[in-house]
Amino acid sequence: MEIKTKKVGKHTLVQLDGRLDITHSDEVEAKLLDDVQAGQGDIVINLQNISYISSSGIRIFVGMVRELEKQNRKLKLCNITPNVKKVFDVVELLDLFEVYETEQEALATLK
Repeated sequence: MEIKTKKVGKHTLVQLDGRLDITHSDEVEAKLLDDVQAGQGDIVINLQNISYISSSGIRIFVGMVRELEKQNRKLKLCNITPNVKKVFDVVELLDLFEVYETEQEALATLK
């Protein structure tokens, strides 16, 4: 699993590459929680290079939404692949997130 982050103003853009499953969930969660605690703006996660996501991966995002809401911030997901979207659809949690087709659309919503 590769995790790349970059600042966009006060916001954070995260690019995840690989499989987001139980094998990598602790590593990803630790890194993303650092961004949640250290940042000030919203967090955009680009999922275009995620080939698979398990329930442990979705759990990370649900936890991030809850923590960011406490701080009046948002988690935005973009470029969700069809395979990953199917998993979100099965667990019926996609409505919990702000979802955008492209990274550019997600970044355009940042204030």
